[in-house]
Amino acid sequence: MWRNERIGFVMIVASLLVMGVVVLISFNYQLDSRLEQVRIQGIGLARVLGGMSWEELVPKQGGAGILQAVRHGQSNPDFAYGILVDLDGKPVSDFSLPGVIIPNKSIPNKPTAWLGERTINSAGANGTFLEFHAPVFSDRNLKGYIRLGYIQPQFRLPYEDLPFFATLALPVFLLMTLFYFLLRHEIRPLREMSINLDRIVKGESINKIELQPSGELGSFIERFTQFANDSQNRIKNLKDEQNGLLTSSKLLSYKQSRIESILQTLPDAILVFDETGIATYANEKISNLMGVEKKDVIGKKPSEWCSNPNVISYLSRYNTKGSQIGYISDSIQIASKNDPDKILEVKTFPLFSPKNDNNLLGNMLVIKDCTEEQLAKNRRGEFVAQVAHELKTPLNVLAMYSESLLGEDGTSEAFRVDAVNVIHDEVERLSTLINNMLALTKFDMGGMQLNRNRVRLHELLEDAFNNISQSGRGKDLVFELDLPKEMSAVYVDKDLLRIAINNLLTNAIKYNRPAGKVILAAEEMNGIIEIRVQDTGIGISPNDQQHIFEKFFRSNEESVREQTGHGLGLPLAQKIIQLHHSSLELESEYSKGTTFIIRLDKEIGSAIQEGVA
Repeated sequence: MWRNERIGFVMIVASLLVMGVVVLISFNYQLDSRLEQVRIQGIGLARVLGGMSWEELVPKQGGAGILQAVRHGQSNPDFAYGILVDLDGKPVSDFSLPGVIIPNKSIPNKPTAWLGERTINSAGANGTFLEFHAPVFSDRNLKGYIRLGYIQPQFRLPYEDLPFFATLALPVFLLMTLFYFLLRHEIRPLREMSINLDRIVKGESINKIELQPSGELGSFIERFTQFANDSQNRIKNLKDEQNGLLTSSKLLSYKQSRIESILQTLPDAILVFDETGIATYANEKISNLMGVEKKDVIGKKPSEWCSNPNVISYLSRYNTKGSQIGYISDSIQIASKNDPDKILEVKTFPLFSPKNDNNLLGNMLVIKDCTEEQLAKNRRGEFVAQVAHELKTPLNVLAMYSESLLGEDGTSEAFRVDAVNVIHDEVERLSTLINNMLALTKFDMGGMQLNRNRVRLHELLEDAFNNISQSGRGKDLVFELDLPKEMSAVYVDKDLLRIAINNLLTNAIKYNRPAGKVILAAEEMNGIIEIRVQDTGIGISPNDQQHIFEKFFRSNEESVREQTGHGLGLPLAQKIIQLHHSSLELESEYSKGTTFIIRLDKEIGSAIQEGVA
């Protein structure tokens, strides 16, 4: 009974789903309309009130004030409160609906955020507020802000709309019921034919199915009866040909064993499926990569041996006999069952008959370990994303100041000076970022070569120290230079070594404390020159010390985020020192200071220079 009525059940469920979708779309449209109405009214009213002067908005002694007039003139049921606050956020004039508690939230101090909207979660039972705020001026001086709050519309079903939705859903249900009865009338002959098919499967004699359907269905039943008779005759012929196929089968088995021995030597897991999706061959690599034994795969469909839903879904497209999907050779990536960190690529190749390219015999599944390839691809993607982010920040600042210079702010001499300084700093930041990225890219690609020359290290360190200390950075810091009077000359790349030292000194200034110290010291030992860049700044936490030399890494500490940076200076400095066959070490105590130590090997540089000579 269930099988006969399942179509009706499906149609009832479908009609209910259609009605539910219609009601849901209507609800959503109403919610969007209310939210749009709140935004239009809130933004417009905030702009109007913000355009009034402070004196106009502050109520006179004993008077109602503008905000009270706004309250009585509101027709929006979601309107909750209005408040006029001074620069410290203290209310000067306010009103609210009964039961509404006005949230105490400060206005962002950035000028670009004075006029806008925000969502505020209420701590009480009022739900969520959608607040619109605008600055209020007095004689062009900012005196405070106007804040207008609306209760954010929620998804609910108004009782007054129930008759409308019921009227909308009734035609859908009636049409689906009518269609169901018409469909039952048309498929009745097919149901009777199904009963006769069961008799054919049981081996009973085949007689013409006595039905009298109209139209094309009757012609179909007649042709089907003829097809059944032809199939019986074909079965008899196939039995006669069976003996000849046995001989061919033995020959094919020999050829198959040779092919299987070749497939066993491949480093990838190989599975062969017939045209119905059943595995007919698997090499031993399937155990290492997929975590399943070969004997558990042969003769079964993927759903019987594979626990990965993505692989099952992927292979299900190849389970239809004669399907043209065999021409597709796309691939998917999954995690290994034995090792979740290992990434496997699953790809299917169609197997066609050598005599007929249109005859699909099955598919071959190749599973290979592509962990290293994927990691390399991910690293490239992360690098591009980080570069885009680092370039976007200074460009946004440049765009903002350029637009301001073209506007009314550009008429102010003080603003122009400030804007020029900011633009200069951001351009310098972009230039430093690009130069560091180019240098790091050369290091990664192996294209960076040292141009070693005999360098007086004392002069190099003194010159780098003077340039940094006299550059105007860290005006409130104390700079100390502690170098021995005599230092041996070294064979190094002067320009690259200077970049590394400048990056370390720049970090020491940037992450220092007011009135702190920046110390550049050097000491010559047996075969080694030790260069120290020390500061008395905020230090580096133990967790951050493990990642400090990674490209684009920046700490989540607030004191670090307050400073501009791109996370390339230290990685570049480390690569430069390593290219000199030397080491860069870190000593840091959180909140007390940091010391970077460069240990230059004098003998390696001299030996390399002598070899070149």
